[in-house]
Amino acid sequence: MSDDINRTITEIKDAADPPQKSGELVFNAPWQARAFSLVVTLHRQGLFEWNEFQSRLIEQVNAGAFEEEEDDPEAVYYRQWIAAFERLLADKELFDNDIIEERAQEFAQGERDASEFVIGETGGH
Repeated sequence: MSDDINRTITEIKDAADPPQKSGELVFNAPWQARAFSLVVTLHRQGLFEWNEFQSRLIEQVNAGAFEEEEDDPEAVYYRQWIAAFERLLADKELFDNDIIEERAQEFAQGERDASEFVIGETGGH
């Protein structure tokens, strides 16, 4: 990783207090790493200031969002992370919530899969 990326991640680790072990980020599932990297990438691209995301994450954490649904503290944190990110994107009108809901339903009902996001041969739609 470049020094710039390392510096950004260090700043974010200090500001967002994600789950860590021996100073390294902890991701118990690939989706957690993807959620983290998506937020970091869009922040680095200038779509939002870090404090805009951070304030929404603090709201999610303080509200105890998802704590009753999950046993795994890392899963709770990253679900809060995603909820904060979704709220930020909606507040900044960077996506259409109706389209997101429609796509989520398509995935849930098996009408859509992730093959469109995979490079190479796919057996999907």
